[in-house]
Amino acid sequence: MYRSGKGATAFAALVVFASFSACAPSDSSQAGGAASAADAPTLPKPAFTADGELERPMGYREWIYVGTPLTPNELNPPEAPFPEFHSVYIHPDDWAHWKETGQFPDGTVMVKELALVGSTQAVSGNGYFMGEFSGLEATIKDSQRYADEPGYWAYFTFGHSYPLAETAPAQPAGACNTCHQVSAADDWVFTQYYPVLTAAKGTGATGGENMPGTEAGGAEGGSAEADGSEGAGAEVSAADAVPTSADELFAYLQSGAYKAFARDAEKHTSVGPHPSPDLQQSSTVLAHFNGLLEASLKAGNGSHPAGSAAVKEFYGDDGEVSGWAVAVKTQSDSGQGQNWYWYEVLSTTDGSNPVAADLGVALCWGCHSTGRDFVLSKYPS
Repeated sequence: MYRSGKGATAFAALVVFASFSACAPSDSSQAGGAASAADAPTLPKPAFTADGELERPMGYREWIYVGTPLTPNELNPPEAPFPEFHSVYIHPDDWAHWKETGQFPDGTVMVKELALVGSTQAVSGNGYFMGEFSGLEATIKDSQRYADEPGYWAYFTFGHSYPLAETAPAQPAGACNTCHQVSAADDWVFTQYYPVLTAAKGTGATGGENMPGTEAGGAEGGSAEADGSEGAGAEVSAADAVPTSADELFAYLQSGAYKAFARDAEKHTSVGPHPSPDLQQSSTVLAHFNGLLEASLKAGNGSHPAGSAAVKEFYGDDGEVSGWAVAVKTQSDSGQGQNWYWYEVLSTTDGSNPVAADLGVALCWGCHSTGRDFVLSKYPS
């Protein structure tokens, strides 16, 4: 969920609580330190009140820790939607099921503990260091209790100041589910930002430790060789070439050269936050695809060739173009979105202040990570 103002809630993480049982370590005195599944203690999961509110989870710091994302104000001026550290925990039972099957089971629960950004200096050097705890949130997948919610997920906040609330109602679906549905890599969960989860996905007992490079949970959809993509090393013709420097690109967009490309059949509402950096609204858009990307999309490829480019026009209330978003693949390997050049500008006359203009812009590739090699368009529909 996104914060609409100070103190509002933001659950852009991925915690899950599962109703499947798994074994937690025990202090067994048996020979060799081994313990049977029957002897292993299980950690409690949160319960619901009679009126359907979630009781504040307890003991979650004994669960499996999967990561701590941070989007500080300094990197998202003037103010980030959720600038705190977000430490995410998943229940051991759910972790065991995720490792075994690569899926989040019905009943999954995750907790996110918020902490303020504290000092930016330490004996180790300059950086972002945790301050005081500032809030607690949770998400639960429950197909019976939340049968009408997208993906069966519900989101809860126990406050952004202490003392925390003892119980919390489910947040409105629109506050969280839409972004999770569009951008999360696995079942409404942003696993793409948690290598602990992506490395462990479906690996069984090993849990993915010491397994960098695992393909589990990746957004690429397979290599070019595996998915039949042609032209991974194809040369980019002059007609297909789209600049990847901000000044040249703005002049190119103003020239309208991209209008010769193939395009969506009609204007449509953007599935992402374009053209609103605060993520509060979407607008009418029309996407154009250069020849390399058009051919790859028509072929149904999971990986597009280097030089593939898309130009998206934004339309204002007056029906005129009000800005553009551009994505250009600069190498055959997408590098998890880092080798795509992302650009967005909200003016057709002034290109001096683009919203994005760089390789690997997190907000851009994060939203696009669920598409075919970071392309969300269904063209040709």
